[in-house]
This record gives sequence, structure tokens and C-alpha cells, in this order.
Amino acid sequence: MTEYEVSCFGKTRFPSRRTARRRARQIRGEGGPDFRTYRCRYCTAVHMGHRPGCATYLRMTPNGPIHVQELTP
Repeated sequence: MTEYEVSCFGKTRFPSRRTARRRARQIRGEGGPDFRTYRCRYCTAVHMGHRPGCATYLRMTPNGPIHVQELTP
């Protein structure tokens, strides 16, 4: 998987940071995770991502993917 695919591919592209922040607040209000917004260096659109220490992601194992919760130190 290329760096572009990891960073940009499959993520929602927002036209402005304001729109992305509004969506992040909406998700948080529905009980979802706390997202941050950032400008993508590949597509120049705005994406949302998990804040440091709050990410949930899949880790591949020989038996398939498992969910991992990133722990804060």
C-alpha cells in the first residue's frame, strides 16, 4: 500500500475546514470519537482523523484483522 493510499484513499474529502469541523462536532454529539481536521498534502482537500491516543484501527494477524484501541501513555 502506498503512502497516498494510507493517507488519502477512501477518506471523505471536505471542501473546507469549517465543513469538516461541523461534521466532526456532529459525530462527537452522536457519541462518536473525537476527530481532528487536517489539510491533505496529496489532494489538498480537508480530511478528518482521530486525535492522537484516540485511534481505533485494524491490525492484520495470521488469522485476519483485529481491532486495536490506541492507548494513551
